Amino acid sequence: MNENQTTGSRLTFGTWDDAERLRRWAFLQRTPQQRLDWLVQALELAYQSGAIGRQGVIKP
Repeated sequence: MNENQTTGSRLTFGTWDDAERLRRWAFLQRTPQQRLDWLVQALELAYQSGAIGRQGVIKP
């Protein structure tokens, strides 16, 4: 813990490595089925919002 975190003199969010470690940990907590479900939901949302078209082309 650095001085800023202990004294509260300013808000800190950790390092890039901390964020990467958390991202990897969170990913590994999910099953392959949960990951697939998330991807399908994300693609459906993108399609519904118009971000991608029928052939999967991303619109600028």
